[in-house]
Amino acid sequence: MIAIIICSFCMVSQMSAQQFSTKFGKVTDDEVSMTTYAPDTAANAVILFKNGTTMYDLLANDFKITYVVETKIKVLKSEGTEYANIQIPYYSNERNPQTKEIVSQIEAIAYNMENGQVVKTKMKKEYIFRERLSDKYMQVKFSIPSVKAGTVIEYKYKIQSDFYYQLKDWEIQDEIPVMSSNYDITIPEYFKFNFEMRGASSIKTDRKEVPMSLSAGGQVIRCNASNITFQANDIPALKGDDYIWCPDDYKSQIIFELSALDFGAGGYRSFTTSWEKIDELLLEDEDFGKLLKMKNPLQDEMNALNISSLSTDQKIAVLFRFLKSKISWNEKYGLYGMDIKKSIKSGTANNAELNFILISMLREAGIRAYPVVLSRRNLGIIPYTHPSINKINTFVVGIENSDSTRVYLDGSVEDGFINTLPPVLLTDRARIISTTKGDKWVDLSAIGRNIFRSTINATIDSEGNIKGDRSISAMGQNAANYRSHFKAAKDSTEYIEKREEKFDIKMLSYSQEGMRAFSPEVKESFTFTKASSASGDFLYINPIIFAHIDENPFIQEKRQLPVDFSYPYSVRMANVFIIPEGYQIEELPKSQMLKMDNKGGDCTYRVVGSGNRIQVSYVFNIYRTLFTSEEYPMLKNFWGAISDKSSEMIVLKKTAQ
Repeated sequence: MIAIIICSFCMVSQMSAQQFSTKFGKVTDDEVSMTTYAPDTAANAVILFKNGTTMYDLLANDFKITYVVETKIKVLKSEGTEYANIQIPYYSNERNPQTKEIVSQIEAIAYNMENGQVVKTKMKKEYIFRERLSDKYMQVKFSIPSVKAGTVIEYKYKIQSDFYYQLKDWEIQDEIPVMSSNYDITIPEYFKFNFEMRGASSIKTDRKEVPMSLSAGGQVIRCNASNITFQANDIPALKGDDYIWCPDDYKSQIIFELSALDFGAGGYRSFTTSWEKIDELLLEDEDFGKLLKMKNPLQDEMNALNISSLSTDQKIAVLFRFLKSKISWNEKYGLYGMDIKKSIKSGTANNAELNFILISMLREAGIRAYPVVLSRRNLGIIPYTHPSINKINTFVVGIENSDSTRVYLDGSVEDGFINTLPPVLLTDRARIISTTKGDKWVDLSAIGRNIFRSTINATIDSEGNIKGDRSISAMGQNAANYRSHFKAAKDSTEYIEKREEKFDIKMLSYSQEGMRAFSPEVKESFTFTKASSASGDFLYINPIIFAHIDENPFIQEKRQLPVDFSYPYSVRMANVFIIPEGYQIEELPKSQMLKMDNKGGDCTYRVVGSGNRIQVSYVFNIYRTLFTSEEYPMLKNFWGAISDKSSEMIVLKKTAQ
């Protein structure tokens, strides 16, 4: 242990002795010759510095914001060369070109050590491309040339923005380590901003009042300004994985919010808003609120469906199936509807456009429906306390299927059903947009019942071979998963072959129900055989056969980020085995009940043997979707215990003849 501590100290001391520069255009020999980053030896690259400067200007008698960003990165491994591919999104509205952002003054350089000398390669302008991302956003793309393991790259750019009332957030943490982050912003006294520091990193802040000169119409306006600097060092990497939807929610960063404009002499305007005001803005918006009042564009065809005698849930299902038969989802999410007539004509639309049409159809059928706005889980959490329309990026349809209950649907549903939305939409923060009063916040994270049930009746022969019949019922998200896998296969033969390979079985017969239906449930039945281990007079049988958890995915000792499951769900398995004649039960796995604290989840595993019959019961429940990093050890132990239990064997012994 002492040797390890001494070694770690020497590595840190060696880094401290190395020369690093936070000035753009200055690269040291130590930076170019650097081969590893001691605090994170697994890192493919490290940001040596990221510097940002933000200033206000007066141009053409209007305020502008100028951002200058400088970044230097050391590529440590060949996988780190991807950080030489840069994308800079910026606002450019096709329908309103007067308010915009401009990206300019792009510079990028690569530094390599060749024959003992530092060779500098500047990026040429032909490496810079611009492309449209949407009707409101474009991006600049460029790839820095001559980059390989060992290269130091640096680049800078300038953004001039018309959005003087909206400051960009400053991200301190990244998916690779950051050695130094420095941000300097100067704000004229007219703008009153609040700022919030998020994340676990230590951020040094300094604020001082400074004089400022602005030029307007040939005259110089002198005012006071606040100069604020933020500085952080040695920030660890924060990289997402399969168990976190949006790492940016937990990233160390500075977030600015305009509270007021104050030009004196009655020129005060508060920008502090509320979610109620955002509701009003959306309802007044031409591409949102206006579409909630539109006449059903599929009225004539819908009248021919003859749904008057159906229950409310049946009506909802029929109307949704009909809509999706006319217009398919184009795999894009949106908040606004751009051209409903065009979508109907082309036969494809984003989820928002499909939802606007669905709402009009439901209302015509006498069913109350309204939009429920949200931020998709991979794009971040809506902040309750900082209302912002920019944090909303799509909506689903809330439907009152009775006087006391509400269900949800979305145009992006392909494999699900009512209350079975794509997991990316299952946020715990969504907001009803309507004119009615009352609490508008709803939780979509657990709206459906996601249950998987399986029964097996099997016999074991004297060679240890198992032959059994398995019946499956999958509901909610479990049904959606089955449909997704079934549709991904080119045919049922390929689907069966993949199942056989996954579970090491041979299917003798197979049938299914609901795999291609818009329904709440999928059913599956098949007969199978599976070989088990035999040694001398003993047979070794795994009674689970189709393991729910066969390995523990949580193998890190510690975790920075929380664990965010897609949805709560239950698994219930009941297996019955008939043992062969001439054998007796020698050993059974011990029955056990496992529980997580804070009602996170539980698992009951029971094995009972009597005569020639063995009964196995497995019940698993996960009740919560989010577990904090502090709860990670509990989650790790829980999953590990289930994995270990799922590998335990029944031992059968041959009886004396």
